[in-house]
Amino acid sequence: MAKVIHLRCHHCGEPLRSRDAEYCPDCNLYLAYRAMPFLLGMILTGHLATDLARRYPNGLPAITNETFAYEDEAALIWE
Repeated sequence: MAKVIHLRCHHCGEPLRSRDAEYCPDCNLYLAYRAMPFLLGMILTGHLATDLARRYPNGLPAITNETFAYEDEAALIWE
């Protein structure tokens, strides 16, 4: 298999010192901090997309007049 050698950072375009990494250390840290809210949100919700798909194979139930906000089972899943 071919070895990929990166010459410039994919984010800022600066020349790289280490040819094995795609991003320079500054951009790598910046992108990690930028992705952190999304990653923490996925971890802290406690549900994977596959878990929700198994629970509602035909989609989320329709909202009726009898259920509102926190009484609705579909609303409680997303918290």
